[in-house]
Amino acid sequence: MNGSTLSVTEQGVTYPKGFRASGVASGIKRSLRPDLALLVSDREASAAGVFTTNRIRAAPVLLTEEILARQGGMSRGVVVVSGVANALTGPEGYADSARVIELAEQALGASHGSLLHAATGVIGPRIPLPAIERHIGAAVEALAPTREGGFRAASAILTTDTTTKEAAVAVKLADGTRVRVAGMAKGSGMIAPSLAPPHATTLAFLSTDAKVDSEDLQTVLNQEADRTFNMVSVDGDTSTNDTVLLFANGAAGGCSAGKDPAFVRAVGAVLEQLAKAVARDGEGATKMLTVHVAGAEDAAEARSAAKAIARSVLVKTALFGADPNVGRIACALGYSGARFDASRLRVDLREKGNRWPLIQNGTPVPGLDNGMGHRLHALLRRMDEVVLEVELGNGVADATAWGCDLSYGYVHINAHYRT
Repeated sequence: MNGSTLSVTEQGVTYPKGFRASGVASGIKRSLRPDLALLVSDREASAAGVFTTNRIRAAPVLLTEEILARQGGMSRGVVVVSGVANALTGPEGYADSARVIELAEQALGASHGSLLHAATGVIGPRIPLPAIERHIGAAVEALAPTREGGFRAASAILTTDTTTKEAAVAVKLADGTRVRVAGMAKGSGMIAPSLAPPHATTLAFLSTDAKVDSEDLQTVLNQEADRTFNMVSVDGDTSTNDTVLLFANGAAGGCSAGKDPAFVRAVGAVLEQLAKAVARDGEGATKMLTVHVAGAEDAAEARSAAKAIARSVLVKTALFGADPNVGRIACALGYSGARFDASRLRVDLREKGNRWPLIQNGTPVPGLDNGMGHRLHALLRRMDEVVLEVELGNGVADATAWGCDLSYGYVHINAHYRT
C-alpha cells in the first residue's frame, strides 16, 4: 500500500462529486416517516453489487442483479423503498419492482435500465404502487448534491434503526488525484449478512467520484464487503433483501483507480464504518461487541472463530447481563471449525488501555466465581462497547467480527414486528 492518508469527514453519500440524493415520505410507513430514497449520479457510472445468498430472494435483488448484468455494470443510481421488503411476492412482486424503477426513470428523465432498486421492511406484502406514483416526482425534485440531501436519503432507508448510518473519506491516489468515497447504510435486525457477487435487512449504498471500470469495482467490493459486512451479526438471520451497491462516476478525473491500494483502502474504510454502525444499532442493543481473533492458521479460520463468538446467542445474552461467562466464549470457539490447541487459548477483555485476562492457557483465570468475577461484572455493566481479544496460538492469521448483545428489547421489537 502507498502511504496516502485517509481523510475522514462527517459527510454523507453526496460527498463525492456528481452525486445527488433525496428522501421523502410516500405513506408506506404508518409512522409517516420518510420511506422513499433516491441516490443518483449526474453521469453514467460504473456499478457493482453484492447480494444476499438466502435462497428466498426478494424481487428487488433479482431485478437489480439482472439489470447490472444486462447493462454491463453501468448505472445512474438506485431507488430504495423502505417499509415493505417486496419479498415472497412472486411474479407480481417482481412486476411491482420493475414498475418502481420505471416510474423513477420517467420522473428523472433517464433511459430504460438506468436505475437499480432495493427495498427493506416486512416480508410478504407487495409495494403499494399508488404511493410511489404519487411521490416519486417529489423525490426527484428534492434531489440535491448537499449534505442535507444525503442525510434525507439515509433517513428514508431506515426501518427499526434508531439512527442514520453514514460515512465518508477522501484519499489521494498514486497519480495525485484526490478522490472521495462515501456511503449510507441501514440495518438493525435480521442481520447476519452473507453477501456474494451475482447470487429488518442490511442495505448499503456507496458512491465515489473515482474513475473505476465495473470489473475492477466489483473485485474491490467483493473483497471489502466480505471483510466488513459479512463479519457483522446482530441476530444470526440472513435477510432476503441484503444488498450493497457501489457506484463510481469518475467525476474526480485522473487515472483508473481500481487497482490503486489507496482506493481499495478507502472503500474498505467506509464499509467498515458502516458495518460497525449497523452492529452498534442492533435492535434493542445496549452494548456493541468487537471480537478480534489472532493466531489462526489461516484467514478463513480466523474469520470463523471471530464470527462464532459474535453471533453466539449465549455470548450475546451474557453480555446483556454483564456476566463474564467465559465458558460461552470458549464453547463458541470450539464449534467454530477453527483448529487450535485448547491449552494455548487466551482470551482478554479490553477496556480502553486496560486488558483483563479471562482465559489463560486454556483455563479461566482464578477468581471468576468470586472477587474477580464481581469486578468484571461491574466493569461490563458500565461498558457500552465490549472488545474481546482472542489468541489461538496456531498461526499468524487474524480477523475481526462485530455484533451486539441480545436484550429484552430485541425480543419485544420482534415479537410485535407486525402486530
